[in-house]
Amino acid sequence: MKATVVSTLFICALPLCASAQEVQRGVAIVSEDLGSQIQAFSYREGPESKLLFQGTPLVPRCEGRGEVEFQDGRARIAIGLKQLPDPWSLGPYTVYVLWALTLEGRASNLGTLSGSAGDRALDTSAPLSQFALIVTAEPHFAVTAPSKAVVARNLAQRVAGAQSMVRTVQERADYANLAPQKFDPKGRTPLALYQARYALAIAKAVGAEEFAPQAYARASKLLQSAETAQADKKSSVRKTVPLISRDAVQQAEDARREAWIAKVAAAEKAERAKTAEAAAAAAAAAAAEEGARRAAMAAKAAAEMERQQARRDLEDRIDSVLPTRITERGLVAEVAGVQFAVGAATLNPSAREALARFAGIVASYRTLVFMVEGHTDPTGNPAKNEALSLARAISVRDYLIAQGVAASKIDVAGLGPANPIADNETAEGRARNRRVEIVMWGEEIGI
Repeated sequence: MKATVVSTLFICALPLCASAQEVQRGVAIVSEDLGSQIQAFSYREGPESKLLFQGTPLVPRCEGRGEVEFQDGRARIAIGLKQLPDPWSLGPYTVYVLWALTLEGRASNLGTLSGSAGDRALDTSAPLSQFALIVTAEPHFAVTAPSKAVVARNLAQRVAGAQSMVRTVQERADYANLAPQKFDPKGRTPLALYQARYALAIAKAVGAEEFAPQAYARASKLLQSAETAQADKKSSVRKTVPLISRDAVQQAEDARREAWIAKVAAAEKAERAKTAEAAAAAAAAAAAEEGARRAAMAAKAAAEMERQQARRDLEDRIDSVLPTRITERGLVAEVAGVQFAVGAATLNPSAREALARFAGIVASYRTLVFMVEGHTDPTGNPAKNEALSLARAISVRDYLIAQGVAASKIDVAGLGPANPIADNETAEGRARNRRVEIVMWGEEIGI
């Protein structure tokens, strides 16, 4: 009898809606009806900034305060909001999520607000110095794009930094077709279980059963286990429901993301096939080019595997990618100054390619740790030069992390123009001094 009840609960938790989540791109932040734009701030290193939070038309009585302090490449963020209704009263939502929006509209999930009775708060951090903050109601904690249910946005109270505006968000999730669950007013059902049901419904709606079957099956099994535990008469068994449900949420979000990528790839493949029917010659050329690209990638991967086996040749291998030298501090690889334009911290394509190869070499060395140091030429304001050198170091660090180097192994420092390696009186020398050095040490190099 218990199995029948659990199965019914599980099926009801997954509405058979084909579009429970629609991803919208390049849209207004609050609503299409408002010419919405959000204040963003470029926070200076050191002083603490004070923010106000204002409710949107969705929850006009909401208000709050926040603090931001930028130090050592990270922004510490603390916010508190008042007069927020339960998120499920607004639709298919269970939590409130704080987002950081860059000027380009990229959104980063900074965590969920905790609390009750209308008062909610969050202490968190972000590796950003320029951003806006918004709060949205979401179906679960692991979402990767903000929903349309924006409930609060930041305003300046006393900010140590320059102001700009964010006018659109690159991606936004619309849950208008996600069927809301009926919440137990007595709180006997853990919040995490509602989140897991929503996460499975969203994954199912984007085609995860077809495009990410293994990940979806794992998520489904976890939700089934949570439903079974919730229906158990033993309190010790029911206590396991939140943890199992959170695992189900994360696995379902992975399945959704995998399915979305696969669907995009499938659509691109179909478009290529359609184009090929109209232009066979162009399709043949594209296929040949793709074959050559894959062959080149395969050859590069084979060469990389051979290099990884020659652990004793670490110095020579890195030097083949970036200029490298041995110092008392360790092995130093240099991202040359020509990789940075004056006043910029953005890596150019050749630098990204070199760093990708560098990451492929060092990733297999277990004990290596890294210090990424940014340098500038003396042109311009000294304080800005120090900030720029740190930004350059952070650019290199973030790119290495994206390429698979463990974040726990990398520290950064911005040294400004203090340590030139070339003559600053010439353009060539100044270009050389606009560099980033990667200092590494560990058992593999005996330091």
